[in-house]
Amino acid sequence: MQAPSRRSTRLRRIAAFLLVAAALSSTSCDLLNLISFGNSPPGTTTTIILIRHSERDPGADPPLNAEGAARAQILKDVLAENGVNAIFSPDLMRNRQTVEPLAQLLGIEVKLWNIASFASTGAFANAVVDEILANYSGQTVLFVGNIGSASLGTTGINEELYKRLGGTGVSPDRYQDMYIMVVPDMGPTRFIKTIYGPPSSLDP
Repeated sequence: MQAPSRRSTRLRRIAAFLLVAAALSSTSCDLLNLISFGNSPPGTTTTIILIRHSERDPGADPPLNAEGAARAQILKDVLAENGVNAIFSPDLMRNRQTVEPLAQLLGIEVKLWNIASFASTGAFANAVVDEILANYSGQTVLFVGNIGSASLGTTGINEELYKRLGGTGVSPDRYQDMYIMVVPDMGPTRFIKTIYGPPSSLDP
């Protein structure tokens, strides 16, 4: 019997984790006014999947390049049957194109966030998390974000969202990173840090 590939093993682990997260989730809650900072509403467990947009060419708002388009298809394959209920994306071409194949497959309209919201990435992260926990509690939400600029000393959306949910260490900055965060109604968020697709030619 042929041994399973590293990629297929990784995909099965991601799928298994998402199935467990879905089993833990519940949408029966009318006490949304009791949402605490960083926790899902009482009686629910909410799953947030955080990735960076796929590879793109340089420019102000460039499309995905061939490598990025291929990664977007891998993302679709990885999450096709894993209970994604909503997709959030900044209104940038590279972000939209990253999740477009998955959104079309699932019949989900991507919720786009105006880039004017990025003036304060910390405030933006708070707004995103608050909306997810208020309106998508007990569900699974995919967020495709961006990183900051080391040369400009700015933090990215992914870093701020990760910290907002209690994450420590490096946020999902590589193109292949996928962080799955299970937010319970009590206690700390549980994290799984995994990857999807091959290493990127654009990562250091």
